[in-house]
Amino acid sequence: MATHLDRQRLERILLGQHEFMQEVYGMLEQEQKHDDVIRAVVLTSRGKGPVEVRNPDPARIFSGGTIRSLCIKYRLRFLESGLFKGPLPNDAVHAIRMLERHAGGPIHAFRVMAPAERFKLCDSEVDPLLFVPLGDDRFYLVHKWGNDLSPFRVLLGLPVRTPVHLAATVLLVALAITLAIPTEWITAWQINRPLMFVWNALVMTSFTVFGWFAFFGQFSNENWNSRYFN
Repeated sequence: MATHLDRQRLERILLGQHEFMQEVYGMLEQEQKHDDVIRAVVLTSRGKGPVEVRNPDPARIFSGGTIRSLCIKYRLRFLESGLFKGPLPNDAVHAIRMLERHAGGPIHAFRVMAPAERFKLCDSEVDPLLFVPLGDDRFYLVHKWGNDLSPFRVLLGLPVRTPVHLAATVLLVALAITLAIPTEWITAWQINRPLMFVWNALVMTSFTVFGWFAFFGQFSNENWNSRYFN
């Protein structure tokens, strides 16, 4: 008799655990569905905002001018997240869910700062930064992932920030080439070093202009918020 009662008691415990686990699985499934919805919203968003965030962190608020200057410095684009291609990491989804608690509901307007290669541009792996617009040309940084925003990228993007930067780069390269040519060679050609510098500058400028127009180059201060590849 005692054995039968013990079996019934153990069975009730096991059934209770089963029901508890079913509840846990159900909760996890709902959470996963919520995450999938957030991912779908971010990767299809073309909304302009603004988004109302209660008690936002001041350290995460940036002006449009600051974002523009950073895009020019690192040669990045700042576009709607619906144009972004690639996966949205779990940390970014978690950050959005935390922000939704302060927004009082779902958010449908997102923007991403990333290199042109990370967007589905109209005529066509680096650090994306996810923002939501707050209005008045202000944007709230939700999450950043990746680790490729480095001084090396600043150096690579320096010549193409503006026409002035490109011209200065061409002249500096021409000057470096001129200084590297041995004096004996210059004397053998019966010219002086300043004239050699002028010649090198003209050659470098001609190659640069040809390459720029041949490959439809764009300066960073012009394409930082462009949806087009070129």
